Amino acid sequence: MRYLAILECPVIFSGENAYAMTSMDMCPSVGITRGLISRHVKVVDSELFVVSIWDSHFCAKLFFDPAWYEKAESLWGDRYQLRLDAIDEARVA
Repeated sequence: MRYLAILECPVIFSGENAYAMTSMDMCPSVGITRGLISRHVKVVDSELFVVSIWDSHFCAKLFFDPAWYEKAESLWGDRYQLRLDAIDEARVA
């Protein structure tokens, strides 16, 4: 079953955190991240919106692991939201 991940977070630059990471560094990359089917990114008023579709819940959780959440807390604090939902392909068809 495919999974949908929706990430909303502030735009952060590498000099603004201890990890020297940007908000985009925290996002999966098509062709690199295992199980990622597609990714769509939009920036509105210094907020990053990333919608990604995964082969399975396992692949999504492999990327969004405890280390990812630790970095997210350091970068964004409570200013981000990540939602993971199953895609009911029977309802889509």
